[in-house]
Amino acid sequence: MRRTMTGSARFAALMLGAAVLATSTAFANEMHKGGTLTFAISNDIRGFDSVKGGVLGQAGETVMRTMQEPLLNWNPETGQAEPLLATEWSASDDQLVWTFKLREGVKFHDGSDFDAGDVAAHYNRILDPEMKSRSRAFIEPVEKVVAVDPLTVEFHLKHVWQGLLPMIATTSMSGPIPAKENVEADAQQRHPVGTGPFRFVDWMSGDRIVVERNPDYWAADEINLDTIVFRVLPDNQTRFASLKSGEVDMLWTDRGNTINEAKKVPGIVTLVTDGAGAATVMLNAKREPLSDPRLRAALAHAWNQEAVNKISWQNTRPNVTHPLGPDYDCGDAGYRHFDLKEAKRLVDEYKADKGVDTVKVVMVNTATPRGRELGEIYQQTAAAAGIEMELVPYDSVVKPVFAGDWDVSGWRIADGPDMGPQLYGYVHTGSSYNLTGFNDPALDALSEKMRVAPTREERLKLQCDIVEAMNRDGSILYRGGGRYHVFTRDSVKNVPPPYKGVADVTRAWLED
Repeated sequence: MRRTMTGSARFAALMLGAAVLATSTAFANEMHKGGTLTFAISNDIRGFDSVKGGVLGQAGETVMRTMQEPLLNWNPETGQAEPLLATEWSASDDQLVWTFKLREGVKFHDGSDFDAGDVAAHYNRILDPEMKSRSRAFIEPVEKVVAVDPLTVEFHLKHVWQGLLPMIATTSMSGPIPAKENVEADAQQRHPVGTGPFRFVDWMSGDRIVVERNPDYWAADEINLDTIVFRVLPDNQTRFASLKSGEVDMLWTDRGNTINEAKKVPGIVTLVTDGAGAATVMLNAKREPLSDPRLRAALAHAWNQEAVNKISWQNTRPNVTHPLGPDYDCGDAGYRHFDLKEAKRLVDEYKADKGVDTVKVVMVNTATPRGRELGEIYQQTAAAAGIEMELVPYDSVVKPVFAGDWDVSGWRIADGPDMGPQLYGYVHTGSSYNLTGFNDPALDALSEKMRVAPTREERLKLQCDIVEAMNRDGSILYRGGGRYHVFTRDSVKNVPPPYKGVADVTRAWLED
């Protein structure tokens, strides 16, 4: 069976496009071209090279999507992929070869042509084990990507994979396509070149990233702003004060006090989205003492998500038992609820068995107010269970976590249209993203079964089973589900709610 966008599907898409065009034409009379939008982000970016940059995070993804584009767009309202750099696609009868036709006439910011060679080079580089890309675990079902001709590219899969289209549409590190020549020149990390509506201008580390409108963009009529300035303002109160004063036009925040206060300020618009993913705490089972399942279970039972949500997030996030979001109900999913008595019992049992009087662990935390707050909360949590915790601050916890130099760390499971690739990455023994040290043949088999599930419903059911095994292990604890907030001044128009917590400012415009 071949799958392609034909017949009635094309007719429906054309009719929808016509309706949107009519609305857009009327709306365009009110739009203002030009101007500079200033967006306050919470942290600097690690880089834009899909291998060297590691993990983008929400701030990085917000900046990245202005300059680089994936093959497909994902519509969160319909749960379907839509054309972007690829205009149509189809699958072979066995669904192991997917063919994508690319948009003609697209140029990179350096003037070079975008073609299938760029797509193949990008994905094959990530898939190369020698590159040690952190994105590889998420697209590992792809065996290779082949440039058939300049406007045709094939994805060859190892097995049937329902997660292909959502992953190709992602705007996190593996999705956006860079210029092959710029990557080969080792310039992509600090001077990104893409096909996006804005092109890179300047990056002052720790201060700002500046992009300007790309006059050669393939959909140039849709772009309104001249310039976007991403200001790096790590201090949350400084970001909020800058928004209120008009020094910046937008900000992203997850701080409960700011969210609740901003909703009350006249002239500030709230954009909010509920989704999948979760803020988490990870426990490292790869080294002593948390390699002992009793201590992981103890810390899981000592963790009071409801209290943390109230104290830290001020109830601006939902309490969750799994990271699959509100669209699929996994029920309790084996979640270890707060039970301090059970936590103490498990710690006492461990101490008696090992013949020790104390248990000590190290938590790495970011050297920010948010990081210190989380560290102190979890330090108190551990102490209540009878475990001593030392806090070690870092500018970013990414490096020590991937190096394995930690016992406890804050983290997040990112939102996405299909959580399967992330779940597989977190739990499979052979995955480079198995940061907490899951090592269970039964869980490996379950995650492999989920990967090859022929239907979305079966895939989601198996994802719930994986989450239940994760919860029982206790290595990943939730500290609030996926609810994301962006705030703008009321002069900022045409910014959609922050899907996955990522703001899309590419089609924004500023009211005089």
